[in-house]
Amino acid sequence: MGLPAGLDVPACDKWQDEAMSSLRSMSYKSPVGRLTLVASDVGLRAILWPEDDPLRVRGVEGVKKGASEILTDATAQLDEYFAGARQEFDLALDPVGTPFQRQVWDVLRSIPYGQTMSYGEQAGVLGDSKKARAAGSANGKNPLSIVVPCHRVIGANGSLTGFAGGMTAKKFLLNLEQRHRSSRLPIRQGDEDPRLMEMFSKGLTGPGGEPLNIFGVLANHPDMLKRWLVFATHVLSKNTLTARDRELLILRTGWNCRSRYEWGQHVVIAQHCGITAREIAAVKKGVLSAVWSKKDKLLLTGADELHSDYCLSDITWAALSAQYSHQQILDLIATVGNYHMVAMFLKSTKVPLDVGVPDDPDFL
Repeated sequence: MGLPAGLDVPACDKWQDEAMSSLRSMSYKSPVGRLTLVASDVGLRAILWPEDDPLRVRGVEGVKKGASEILTDATAQLDEYFAGARQEFDLALDPVGTPFQRQVWDVLRSIPYGQTMSYGEQAGVLGDSKKARAAGSANGKNPLSIVVPCHRVIGANGSLTGFAGGMTAKKFLLNLEQRHRSSRLPIRQGDEDPRLMEMFSKGLTGPGGEPLNIFGVLANHPDMLKRWLVFATHVLSKNTLTARDRELLILRTGWNCRSRYEWGQHVVIAQHCGITAREIAAVKKGVLSAVWSKKDKLLLTGADELHSDYCLSDITWAALSAQYSHQQILDLIATVGNYHMVAMFLKSTKVPLDVGVPDDPDFL
C-alpha cells in the first residue's frame, strides 16, 4: 500500500517548510529523563534527549531559552501522555527534514497508540519494501521523539531496536502505552443485560464491585462467557492439582504467551498460594533457574512442552505419571490449554489491566 498524498491531518499540524524564525527552548522533566523542547514561531521543532547528538537534528541552531505558547501546550500534552490520559498529540509541528524523511515521519504518526510496526512494514507503507534500511535511517533523524512516535517501530522478530533516547526509554514508552491502551471491545457492566447481572453476582468482580476487565470484555458474548465459565471454574477452583502447582503452570503459560494481564493477575494469586517473589521471578527463566525442586521443574517442563509442541513428550509423561494421578495430568493439560485460550482473548481484544494489578516492566 502506497503512502497517501498527504495524510489527512489539520492544516496547522502538517509539516512546515524550513524557515528563518526565532527559536525558543525550555527544559521538561519527564519519566524518561530531562528533555529539551524547541519551538519556532509556527510549531514544535524538536524534542531533544539529555545526551542527544547535535548532528542528529537539523534546524535547532541559534535556539534561545524562553517560553512560548507552543512550548506551554507541548509540556501540558506531554504531562497528559505520561499520565496515561492522552493517546494523540494535537500540536503544530515544524520539524526540518528532507521530503523523504517527512514521508517516513508521517508514517510514524500513523502508528496507533499502543501498537507497533516493523521497519519492513513501514517500508511497505512507503510503497517499496526495499526501503526498510532507508526508513530506519530517517527514523533515527526524527527530531520529535514521543510526539512523532519512532519508539513504536521494532524489529521484525519483535526485538527492540535503535532509539535516540536509548533502549530503557524505548521500553518505558512502549510499556506505558500498553498499560493505557484502549480495549478493542467495550467493557460491559452487569446492568446492561440480565444474563450479565446473574454471572457478575457470582464473584467475577474486583474489590470495587465492578466486573474484572476480562469478564467485562468477554461479556460482549454472554452465552459464550457463561459456558466457558463452567470449564474455567473447574480449572481454577475444582482442579485436582494443588493451588501452588496450578499457579506455577498458569504463570509459566502467561509468561510464554507474553500475556501481561494474565501474568499480573496471577502474580497476586500465586503469592496467596505460597509462591515467593523469588520463585515468581524465576518462572521467567523456567527450568534453568536453580530455585526449583525436581517436581517444580517437571511442571514447568510440561507447561513449556505444551506451549511449544502442543504435546507432552514420552519422557515427561512418564515422569509425571510417577508423581501425579491420571486425573491430575489431565488437569495439568487443561490448565495450560485454558490459559493459552485466555491469553488469546486478552491479547486479541487488548484487555487493559485492572486497577491494583501489578504491571511487570519485562513485558512489551
